[in-house]
Amino acid sequence: MTDLRKRVYSMLGQNTNLKNNDIVKHFVQEGFKRRTLYNIIKRYEMGLPAEDLPRSGRPTSFKRKNLKRLQNAAINRIGVSQRKLGRKFGVAQSTIHYNLKKLGLKHYKRQKAPKYSENQVEQIPKK
Repeated sequence: MTDLRKRVYSMLGQNTNLKNNDIVKHFVQEGFKRRTLYNIIKRYEMGLPAEDLPRSGRPTSFKRKNLKRLQNAAINRIGVSQRKLGRKFGVAQSTIHYNLKKLGLKHYKRQKAPKYSENQVEQIPKK
């Protein structure tokens, strides 16, 4: 979004002879929404910067550097407990669940498999 905003701002700044309509037509051909473009032009005319100012809010309890560690700890490991991961990283299980979902990882419960003796393994029919 900020990339589009920067591009529109630069076109408005460089080409003073271009009408707003021409700029909108150019970007609509690239697949952007007309309403979005007019909102960006309106921001430019009001004198607002292309980038948003940082907003206040509650800081995350899970830092970005830990996100990579969590991904390595959870990827390709069936049955890794979210509670244990929470204890390892010092956060709640719900935070681990939220971040795994954000990473696009699925958590699978470990499947219990029966312990067969050698005789029982031989009796299992082969497919």
